[in-house]
Amino acid sequence: MPLLNEIVPDGAALLAEIEEFRQFLATNPRGERAEFLPFFSDHPQLCAFLGTLSDKVSSGTHLKRELELWGDFVCDLAVGNVRDAAFVLVEFEDARKTSLFRPKQNRRNSFWGQSAEQAVSQVSDWLFRVNSESASDQMERDFGNRRIAFMGLIVVGRSRDVSAYDRVRLNWRSQNTIIGGSKLSIITYDDMLEWLDGRAALIKSQSR
Repeated sequence: MPLLNEIVPDGAALLAEIEEFRQFLATNPRGERAEFLPFFSDHPQLCAFLGTLSDKVSSGTHLKRELELWGDFVCDLAVGNVRDAAFVLVEFEDARKTSLFRPKQNRRNSFWGQSAEQAVSQVSDWLFRVNSESASDQMERDFGNRRIAFMGLIVVGRSRDVSAYDRVRLNWRSQNTIIGGSKLSIITYDDMLEWLDGRAALIKSQSR
């Protein structure tokens, strides 16, 4: 049985799912397992499109939710393209006010939130695990190639809960974190919607 599920990209369905994501965020969801994971489980086109956050993925054609990495770790979502030999490993975290940053009394700068730090540790373990299988028979069997370009993605928190200075910190960390040669990006759910809206505009213009 194939490890990954194949999906055919559908622009119209993707646009509909982006609008559903906008409406979902308007309800102010906070919980990872109670709200975010069920939502993404029901929106495969949106999940598949997240693969194109990697510049090595031409289109998201293969995905797997709750992907077990050879019995050691489980990632929320793996999405990418077997032909491109590139995949994004996604961790969906919660969206509490302190998910990304938490204030500390008598301290000028806030601390990184527990959810964000835990997510970085989780994705680090995933990247460690896939790196350890590089060029192996298992990698070729499960991902279609012995050498895969992986990227880590963490989606956590809401933009309105991040101060202007903490936003600079978030962007810097996201742009400069490389683990075992793989890029790790950290974005909020609002950042994700903004990125999707930008891509949706291109899809709409191409369909005219």
